[in-house]
Amino acid sequence: MSNAKKVKEIMVKLTDYPHIPYWMNIRDAIAMIHSVYDEKSGLGENRMVLVFDESYQLLGILRLKNLLAGIEPKFLRKDDKSKYQGLAHDDYASLSALVEGTFSENCKKEAKKPVSEVMTPIKATVDVNDSVVKAAFIMLQTNYNLIPVMDGKKVTGVLRMSDVFNELTKIVIE
Repeated sequence: MSNAKKVKEIMVKLTDYPHIPYWMNIRDAIAMIHSVYDEKSGLGENRMVLVFDESYQLLGILRLKNLLAGIEPKFLRKDDKSKYQGLAHDDYASLSALVEGTFSENCKKEAKKPVSEVMTPIKATVDVNDSVVKAAFIMLQTNYNLIPVMDGKKVTGVLRMSDVFNELTKIVIE
Protein backbone atom coordinates (compact mmCIF):
# COMPACT_ATOMS: atom_id res chain seq x y z
CA MET A 1 0.00 0.00 0.00
CA SER A 2 1.19 3.53 -0.82
CA ASN A 3 1.17 4.81 2.75
CA ALA A 4 3.86 2.25 3.71
CA LYS A 5 6.45 3.97 1.52
CA LYS A 6 9.44 5.59 3.18
CA VAL A 7 10.57 9.15 2.66
CA LYS A 8 13.82 7.98 1.05
CA GLU A 9 11.82 6.39 -1.78
CA ILE A 10 10.32 9.67 -2.99
CA MET A 11 12.74 12.37 -1.80
CA VAL A 12 14.89 14.51 -4.08
CA LYS A 13 18.57 13.85 -3.38
CA LEU A 14 20.55 16.81 -2.06
CA THR A 15 22.86 16.64 -5.08
CA ASP A 16 19.81 17.26 -7.29
CA TYR A 17 18.42 20.18 -5.31
CA PRO A 18 19.73 23.78 -5.32
CA HIS A 19 21.66 24.83 -2.25
CA ILE A 20 23.94 27.73 -1.38
CA PRO A 21 26.24 28.97 1.41
CA TYR A 22 24.82 31.38 4.00
CA TRP A 23 27.29 34.12 3.05
CA MET A 24 26.16 34.33 -0.61
CA ASN A 25 24.59 37.69 -1.30
CA ILE A 26 20.94 38.08 -2.30
CA ARG A 27 21.81 39.26 -5.81
CA ASP A 28 23.88 36.13 -6.55
CA ALA A 29 21.17 33.91 -5.05
CA ILE A 30 18.58 35.51 -7.34
CA ALA A 31 20.85 34.94 -10.36
CA MET A 32 21.37 31.30 -9.32
CA ILE A 33 17.64 30.72 -8.94
CA HIS A 34 17.00 32.15 -12.39
CA SER A 35 19.63 29.81 -13.85
CA VAL A 36 18.27 26.71 -12.06
CA TYR A 37 14.58 27.34 -12.65
CA ASP A 38 14.30 28.30 -16.29
CA GLU A 39 11.50 30.33 -17.83
CA LYS A 40 9.85 27.28 -19.38
CA SER A 41 9.36 25.47 -16.06
CA GLY A 42 8.71 28.76 -14.30
CA LEU A 43 9.69 29.80 -10.83
CA GLY A 44 6.41 28.69 -9.31
CA GLU A 45 5.24 29.59 -5.85
CA ASN A 46 7.22 26.95 -4.01
CA ARG A 47 10.72 27.20 -5.45
CA MET A 48 13.20 27.16 -2.60
CA VAL A 49 16.91 26.89 -2.00
CA LEU A 50 18.62 25.28 0.98
CA VAL A 51 21.19 27.37 2.89
CA PHE A 52 24.24 25.73 4.52
CA ASP A 53 27.14 26.81 6.73
CA GLU A 54 30.86 26.04 6.20
CA SER A 55 30.47 22.62 7.87
CA TYR A 56 27.63 21.77 5.51
CA GLN A 57 25.12 22.00 8.33
CA LEU A 58 21.68 23.09 7.18
CA LEU A 59 20.77 26.56 8.43
CA GLY A 60 17.66 27.55 6.55
CA ILE A 61 15.50 27.72 3.47
CA LEU A 62 15.41 30.62 1.06
CA ARG A 63 12.01 31.20 -0.52
CA LEU A 64 11.08 33.64 -3.27
CA LYS A 65 9.26 35.69 -0.64
CA ASN A 66 12.47 35.91 1.42
CA LEU A 67 14.34 37.25 -1.60
CA LEU A 68 11.70 39.83 -2.43
CA ALA A 69 11.61 40.99 1.19
CA GLY A 70 15.41 41.10 1.13
CA ILE A 71 15.61 43.55 -1.76
CA GLU A 72 12.76 45.73 -0.52
CA PRO A 73 14.18 49.20 0.08
CA LYS A 74 14.27 50.22 3.72
CA PHE A 75 12.02 53.21 3.13
CA LEU A 76 9.15 50.85 2.20
CA ARG A 77 9.39 48.58 5.23
CA LYS A 78 6.70 48.70 7.86
CA ASP A 79 9.24 49.04 10.66
CA ASP A 80 10.80 52.14 9.11
CA LYS A 81 9.13 55.53 8.87
CA SER A 82 8.25 56.33 5.29
CA LYS A 83 6.24 59.07 3.70
CA TYR A 84 4.86 56.35 1.38
CA GLN A 85 3.41 54.11 4.10
CA GLY A 86 -0.35 54.07 4.10
CA LEU A 87 -0.38 55.66 0.69
CA ALA A 88 -3.90 55.83 -0.72
CA HIS A 89 -4.29 54.10 -4.09
CA ASP A 90 -5.53 57.33 -5.66
CA ASP A 91 -2.30 59.16 -4.81
CA TYR A 92 -0.52 58.06 -8.00
CA ALA A 93 1.67 61.17 -8.22
CA SER A 94 3.41 60.22 -4.97
CA LEU A 95 3.53 56.55 -5.97
CA SER A 96 5.41 57.39 -9.18
CA ALA A 97 8.41 58.44 -7.07
CA LEU A 98 8.85 54.79 -6.09
CA VAL A 99 9.43 53.57 -9.65
CA GLU A 100 12.00 56.21 -10.47
CA GLY A 101 15.71 55.77 -9.76
CA THR A 102 15.47 55.69 -5.98
CA PHE A 103 13.60 52.40 -5.91
CA SER A 104 15.99 50.58 -8.29
CA GLU A 105 19.10 51.95 -6.62
CA ASN A 106 17.87 50.91 -3.19
CA CYS A 107 16.96 47.39 -4.38
CA LYS A 108 20.48 46.91 -5.74
CA LYS A 109 21.95 48.16 -2.48
CA GLU A 110 19.81 45.78 -0.41
CA ALA A 111 20.75 42.86 -2.70
CA LYS A 112 24.33 43.03 -1.41
CA LYS A 113 23.26 41.59 1.96
CA PRO A 114 23.98 37.91 2.71
CA VAL A 115 21.09 35.47 2.36
CA SER A 116 21.51 34.56 6.03
CA GLU A 117 19.75 37.86 6.85
CA VAL A 118 16.58 36.89 5.00
CA MET A 119 16.40 33.08 5.04
CA THR A 120 13.82 31.13 7.02
CA PRO A 121 15.45 29.00 9.75
CA ILE A 122 14.81 25.25 9.68
CA LYS A 123 12.25 24.26 12.30
CA ALA A 124 11.35 20.73 11.19
CA THR A 125 12.92 17.81 9.36
CA VAL A 126 12.04 14.21 8.55
CA ASP A 127 14.20 11.10 8.66
CA VAL A 128 14.94 9.01 5.56
CA ASN A 129 13.17 6.06 7.20
CA ASP A 130 10.04 7.98 8.22
CA SER A 131 6.85 7.01 6.44
CA VAL A 132 5.43 9.33 3.81
CA VAL A 133 2.31 9.58 5.98
CA LYS A 134 4.36 10.87 8.93
CA ALA A 135 6.11 13.34 6.63
CA ALA A 136 2.74 14.58 5.34
CA PHE A 137 1.57 15.13 8.91
CA ILE A 138 4.71 17.14 9.76
CA MET A 139 4.41 19.20 6.59
CA LEU A 140 0.78 20.01 7.27
CA GLN A 141 1.43 20.92 10.91
CA THR A 142 4.37 23.18 10.06
CA ASN A 143 2.84 24.60 6.86
CA TYR A 144 6.01 23.67 4.91
CA ASN A 145 5.88 22.80 1.22
CA LEU A 146 9.42 21.47 1.38
CA ILE A 147 11.13 19.72 4.26
CA PRO A 148 14.75 18.58 4.64
CA VAL A 149 15.38 14.83 4.86
CA MET A 150 17.98 13.72 7.39
CA ASP A 151 20.04 10.55 7.71
CA GLY A 152 21.30 10.92 11.23
CA LYS A 153 22.78 14.42 11.41
CA LYS A 154 23.40 14.66 7.67
CA VAL A 155 21.00 16.22 5.16
CA THR A 156 20.50 13.73 2.31
CA GLY A 157 17.69 15.39 0.41
CA VAL A 158 14.39 17.21 0.48
CA LEU A 159 10.79 16.14 0.39
CA ARG A 160 8.40 18.27 -1.63
CA MET A 161 4.69 18.61 -0.90
CA SER A 162 3.89 17.81 -4.54
CA ASP A 163 5.66 14.43 -4.25
CA VAL A 164 3.89 13.63 -0.98
CA PHE A 165 0.57 14.65 -2.57
CA ASN A 166 1.18 12.46 -5.63
CA GLU A 167 2.11 9.48 -3.49
CA LEU A 168 -0.68 9.68 -0.94
CA THR A 169 -3.49 10.54 -3.32
CA LYS A 170 -2.85 7.26 -5.18
CA ILE A 171 -4.82 5.70 -2.33
CA VAL A 172 -7.88 7.75 -3.27
CA ILE A 173 -7.77 7.17 -7.00
CA GLU A 174 -6.83 3.47 -7.02
